[in-house]
Amino acid sequence: METDRTVRKISMIAQGRVVEPTKLSDYERHVLSNQLYSVHQKIFAGVSAEEFHRHVIEPPSEATSIQLYCAADQNVVGYCAVHRYRRQVHGRNAIVIRAEAGLLPEYRGRGATYGFGILRALIEKLSQPFTRVYYLGTLVHPSSYHLFCKYFRRVYPHPDTETPADIQEIARQLIESFPDPAVLPEDPFVRDVGWVTIESPQEKHLNERLDPPDVQFFKSRNPGFSQGHGLVVLIPITFLNLTGAFLSRLYERALMASGLYRPGL
Repeated sequence: METDRTVRKISMIAQGRVVEPTKLSDYERHVLSNQLYSVHQKIFAGVSAEEFHRHVIEPPSEATSIQLYCAADQNVVGYCAVHRYRRQVHGRNAIVIRAEAGLLPEYRGRGATYGFGILRALIEKLSQPFTRVYYLGTLVHPSSYHLFCKYFRRVYPHPDTETPADIQEIARQLIESFPDPAVLPEDPFVRDVGWVTIESPQEKHLNERLDPPDVQFFKSRNPGFSQGHGLVVLIPITFLNLTGAFLSRLYERALMASGLYRPGL
């Protein structure tokens, strides 16, 4: 999405590498945690080093993979941590994918963290094609919700479609299996996450605009996002939904290669 009438300069990510914390020693996990938290503090407020470690490095998940994004000088400039959980929904086994991601402002605008998340979702679906797979997010900024709506065809809730009752019930059951409390008892779909985005000028511009509709919707549904409140978002990881996301991503990358891409967030 175009955020203003001038193209802002985006620094390029030189390389990325994937680490699995369970394959690291205690010392290596400690070093990784400190390294990522130093980046995290420039992106989010409201989270202690211990809380960050529990959420990102050692959550109670079946598996965690973390993509590190590095600049040309090898310094880490961002991360995307993807976690897999097993749950039961309506008496059936399900895989739940959750994630945390952040990039320093000067490296945003090319959807880098979303590419890794989509790839991990595809791997999970291919490994167990007959098991229901869901992405479950508690999104704390309109820019995150905007990008999900940009890539995926089925996102719940969505400003253009009513969420089916069965999807609402699945989202409720799943989010209540995780510890973040509801902000209000009568609304289980806004949770007190505590992560507050330190907005870049572009994100402030997006936040202040009256459009696009998905940003308006997010702000109306989660007015306390600037206080660390997260909107519960459920995305069914089906082959059709993934195909749409990959095609959207490939189209975007083709525009980048041609020089026609106008970066947003």
